[in-house]
Amino acid sequence: MLAAGPALAIGERGDPGHKLSAIETTAIFVGIPVGVAAVIAFLVFLPSIVSGPRYRPGRPWTATSSWFGEPLGSETAAAGITTLPPATLDGGGASARW
Repeated sequence: MLAAGPALAIGERGDPGHKLSAIETTAIFVGIPVGVAAVIAFLVFLPSIVSGPRYRPGRPWTATSSWFGEPLGSETAAAGITTLPPATLDGGGASARW
């Protein structure tokens, strides 16, 4: 009762306001939570939508090559790599094709 005391000191207690219609009640208690959930879901999936398709093991590589950690101005190091180790086409691993 002591904690509720200040709420009783607001003043007039005559008219609590107008009643909400069924549409207003539905919009407040259903529409707003569904809208917030839709915005959160959109923000969760946005990075995967923006980044584009993923590479799947065993499928052809279509992206351009990138070299990470290359010394600046070292074109001879890139020219020295002529072949890559052979890739296995047997499947398995993370591709889930056994």
